[in-house]
Amino acid sequence: MKKFILAFMTLALVVSFTACGSKSAGSSSGDAAKGDSSSNTGTPEGTAKDNAAKGDAAASEDVVTVNFYEHTDNEKVMTALVNAYNAQSSKIKVNLTLIANDDYDDKIKVMLSGGADLDGFWLRGGSTARQLAEQGALLALDDLNAANSVDVSKYGSMIDAFAYDGKNYGLLTTKSCWLLWYNKDLFDAAGVDYPINLTWDQYTDLAKSLTADGKMGSVCPDWMMNQGSVAAGEYLTDENLTLTKQYAQYLEKWYVTDKSHPSIEDMSGSFDINASFAEGNTYMMINGDWEFLLLPDVAKDFTWCAAPLPRFEQTPEGSTVGSSSSFSIAAKSKHPAEVYDFIKFCCYSDEGAKIYAQYSCVPAYPSDSALEVYKKNVTAEGTDYVFSSKVASEQGIDSNYNEINDAFKEELKNALIGNNTLDKAFDTFKQRRDEIAKK
Repeated sequence: MKKFILAFMTLALVVSFTACGSKSAGSSSGDAAKGDSSSNTGTPEGTAKDNAAKGDAAASEDVVTVNFYEHTDNEKVMTALVNAYNAQSSKIKVNLTLIANDDYDDKIKVMLSGGADLDGFWLRGGSTARQLAEQGALLALDDLNAANSVDVSKYGSMIDAFAYDGKNYGLLTTKSCWLLWYNKDLFDAAGVDYPINLTWDQYTDLAKSLTADGKMGSVCPDWMMNQGSVAAGEYLTDENLTLTKQYAQYLEKWYVTDKSHPSIEDMSGSFDINASFAEGNTYMMINGDWEFLLLPDVAKDFTWCAAPLPRFEQTPEGSTVGSSSSFSIAAKSKHPAEVYDFIKFCCYSDEGAKIYAQYSCVPAYPSDSALEVYKKNVTAEGTDYVFSSKVASEQGIDSNYNEINDAFKEELKNALIGNNTLDKAFDTFKQRRDEIAKK
């Protein structure tokens, strides 16, 4: 189950994305990889009347058709976006083709390299966008952004992950972020204030003080081990890792010294963090906003709420980490301006943001009206923090960052189970990081 939750976070980009739709059937055969648009959805308003009056040939001359690709996990929300856009567009029609999630990334790369007839498509994350941009497969959007008065800085720092060589290669769809979850009933019974806007020192002390009488202060998963430092703007590729080491010292207190959290050993194997929290004996949990969709199914016996992720004192309130996906344009698209118009509708408008919110997805575009829609669908306390959070990208922009991150987690976990000291773990990690950088 732990692997399931990890996959959930990563894809959704990480569950906030997976949760945007269901794994229902879509165009996922080899035909999709050849550019077949037989699974297209939506008809622009007025087209049928035009066809009747002028004939199919005349109507086709008036309407530009763009081919857009998405993965099946987002079928519901993507179909809604396409239908809404087509209904208000008389000159541009979007044909949507869906590819099975497990095949999606590879098929899109094959289509791009093979010159398939695709104009726009969904990209899972910044690392993929940068890789494809480096290969010349993506269209830089800077000129189109300027011509359409699109300010990508509204997305916050997460947009930086979709830049290559100083140029932008995607508009952001949805976002996820890490939060602090808490069992409201336990806090009420203990007569303790709710854990809102804590520093890491306050969180650590609180978790320790609450760990008693068979109750655990908190639980924090081990699939990301530098949330606090990344939220403060420090990445594993930085020369100075002061905050990263401070956060590792917190982990050592939680997992080893204070025993206020399940340890690394406790969370090995089939450990299920949601099931652990849902038992009702844990006061707090560090996890992502996808829990708004997961917890209702497992934590039914108590009231649970969300609060901002704890922070270093020098970091602004609401600082957290998360991830996003993008809509991007193929470098060889025959209709870049037209597909951009669709992408802008989805990713840079209140209309598009509200459609995402209707499907319990958090739009990357800041929108008060979308927040109201989201709150109607997700009624737990704390939804406001998802929209107000200052989200830093989980992953750095170095091309080898994933490998560097794996090396860091391996060395840190080795220390946290007693096979090394933190000092030696950081020394060894820096040596491995330098070797990776030489590749």
